[in-house]
Amino acid sequence: MLKIVKNPEFTSTVKVSMPASGGFADASFTARFRALTISEAEQFNLMSTEGTTDYLRAILIGWDGVSNDDGEMSFNDAARDDLIDIAPVRIALLNSYNAAMMGAKRGN
Repeated sequence: MLKIVKNPEFTSTVKVSMPASGGFADASFTARFRALTISEAEQFNLMSTEGTTDYLRAILIGWDGVSNDDGEMSFNDAARDDLIDIAPVRIALLNSYNAAMMGAKRGN
């Protein structure tokens, strides 16, 4: 049976290669995403920086395992905007969301 859920959400592990001394360091965190409908997603111009930023603001609704020099970071709009301004994180978020939505994690 198919159950239609209004405003579905899901979590996914986001794997990021962050610049570090001597190269890159692998890190990960758990993101909570809102699954957009096709009609919602097509409103964003993912070919522009601004459109991609707006898209990430719409899909990223929480996280676990994100910290800075002061410790664990709580999710809020300002922290979200700081996180999606980091290029490797931005790419990793898009990759994680798209893979989950395309069913790659289920082997489809």
